[in-house]
Amino acid sequence: MNATVAPVRPARSSRKAASPRSAGEVVLDALRAQVEHLRAQELGARQAIPSAVAEMRVTTRQLRSTLRGFSRVLDAQATLPVAQELKWLGAQLGEENDTEAMIKEFNRLLAALPQDLIRGPVETELDHELGRLTQQGKHTAQAALASDRYLALQRLLDQLLADPPFARRADRPAPTELPKNLAKAVRRLDRRLAEAEAIEPGPARDEALHEARKADKQVRYMTDILTPVNGAPARRLGRQAKKLQNLLGDYQDAVVTRPLLQKLSAAAHANGHTPFTYQLLDSLEEARTERVLRELPHRLARLHDDRTMAWLPQARHTQSDRALAVAAI
Repeated sequence: MNATVAPVRPARSSRKAASPRSAGEVVLDALRAQVEHLRAQELGARQAIPSAVAEMRVTTRQLRSTLRGFSRVLDAQATLPVAQELKWLGAQLGEENDTEAMIKEFNRLLAALPQDLIRGPVETELDHELGRLTQQGKHTAQAALASDRYLALQRLLDQLLADPPFARRADRPAPTELPKNLAKAVRRLDRRLAEAEAIEPGPARDEALHEARKADKQVRYMTDILTPVNGAPARRLGRQAKKLQNLLGDYQDAVVTRPLLQKLSAAAHANGHTPFTYQLLDSLEEARTERVLRELPHRLARLHDDRTMAWLPQARHTQSDRALAVAAI
């Protein structure tokens, strides 16, 4: 007589499903990667390689965005000294980087002009002035990297990584906690845009739009950290924030280049040269700012549509700010 064979059942695993990583773990990993990248660019920056200077400056911004943006995860008061010193370093690196950006912009503008509209020694004067600014920026950056203050910043970064000042929410699951931090950053962006919308055209509004661009960069950098955790929704928001950043960057580039064009125009006139080309370039840059303002409502609408924002917690709290921000500036 054959023995009855019991049916084979799948063995139950004694292991529980892996818990999601904590918000603190994700943010600390991001800080480690950013500090590593900052230090990897140092040699090139000391050699005044423009791409290394630019990368180092961007990384200081990413680090500051992480420290300030994830204030529910990292104690804001404890990280404030590091954020302030990173701001200082970014400013020291900024002179050379901004001049490199102006050189590219002027080359673009001149290349687009018919030769008969380039009147007077425009290219020579631009080369002289931009060369002077380049050397000034290199000196500022090199002095900063050789300073005791920079060494002190490196020690602060080491201390930050060795003993991160986690806030009480750092132990919460990253997929649910980190979006709350991002939603807070989005609301800050909305406020900056609403403030700019309320200001009359002029330097004050230019500065307000620049502050809005900084807030938008913070949103974008934060989405880079959330994308491996939250996937497609974070990636989608990051793409829209990048497009807004590029648009506001066009505006800021024109704001920066116009005073130099006006300075060179006045100098040309004083030296007996025609200021025609400088005035033409200034008009083109002014037209660029007007184009940005025309396109801005559409870009903001894309940033704030339901598909981009609905996944963020407390999204409804920003509706009034968004209505102001999307209004025609």
